[in-house]
Amino acid sequence: MKNRRKLRHIRTVLLSLTTVGLFCLCVWLFYQGLFEQDGAAPLPVSEPSSRPTLEISSAEPPFSIASSNASQGGADASLGEPIPMASSAAPESALAVSESAAVSSEPAAVSSAPASAAPPAPASEAPAAPSAPAAPASSAAPTTSLPEIPADDPYPDLYVARPEFIPHQDGDKVVYLTFDDGPSNLTIPLLDVLDKYGVKATFFVVGKTSEEDKEALRQTAERGHTLAVHSYTHEYKQIYASPRAFLDDFAREYALIKETTGVSPTIYRCAGGSVNSYNRDTARSIAEEMNRRGYIYYDWNVDSGDAVPGTTAEGIYQNVISQTSRYDKAVVLMHNSAAKKDTLAQLPRIIEKLQAMGYRFAALDNTVAPINFRLP
Repeated sequence: MKNRRKLRHIRTVLLSLTTVGLFCLCVWLFYQGLFEQDGAAPLPVSEPSSRPTLEISSAEPPFSIASSNASQGGADASLGEPIPMASSAAPESALAVSESAAVSSEPAAVSSAPASAAPPAPASEAPAAPSAPAAPASSAAPTTSLPEIPADDPYPDLYVARPEFIPHQDGDKVVYLTFDDGPSNLTIPLLDVLDKYGVKATFFVVGKTSEEDKEALRQTAERGHTLAVHSYTHEYKQIYASPRAFLDDFAREYALIKETTGVSPTIYRCAGGSVNSYNRDTARSIAEEMNRRGYIYYDWNVDSGDAVPGTTAEGIYQNVISQTSRYDKAVVLMHNSAAKKDTLAQLPRIIEKLQAMGYRFAALDNTVAPINFRLP
């Protein structure tokens, strides 16, 4: 009798445990299905920050490309302050590098240790760098025709015929230095350094209208560099409210550049990068509208970290060199606001080292296939 009761008790316990186990399994499967439906990994963020594979096709709109970089967080409403990151975990940020093979999206570690090499000489005393490799010859890219302009378009003049991208050639090691947030009192000294080494670069500029700033814009254009739109206001909440709000801001900066220098920009870089915590709902629609108008945006795959609080001058140098070494085609994010003295100071050293590594330098234009972050 007692044995029967024990057996019944054991059966009851086993049945209860089985029921609980099945219930837990059902709950787990239910939530697993929800996660798979929600899908996308956390969004990467940018600007004074970074992110990162899709091969770029000239037939493909630039907003469909993915890129590499996951170390920064874009500048917040005040220039140079980092934007809140959507995710700090690089493996989960669904980043990829445009062109070439996929690479790790981990940012290069910033070295805060003093450099073992001698500190860089001032620009005026820097030794002559080895001559850069010659750019490969390429034929002119055919252009696409302008789209039909709607009768109620608020900016009928903001359309540009977009040429097809000129493919990057295997073995061509090229660096595109890009500088955000200028002009500033450091722009002309920076131009002097670039002139010294025969380097051309790209300047994504903001809405600064003093006579000193306008002269810096004029000299940037006259010295053969690319002037491109960054943002007039650099106010994230304002410009990312809608595609129209973004276009309004773009139009103001475009007009400032054109009226000051005569240059009509054809490329741009979003404030904070094309994907950031302020434009989750509008990033794709903004990119589609700008692409429809023929304008191409450029993110980056190398982040100098010069907008990340605490980055030392040595850290800027190490970030650029270590990250660039991963790519044959490197788009380097740097800044040219008045606070970026370390960036200017490290530039001669950076140029000399990259030239010694066999890289040439070039400015971006709309025939260069962009490196972009994957849009939500």
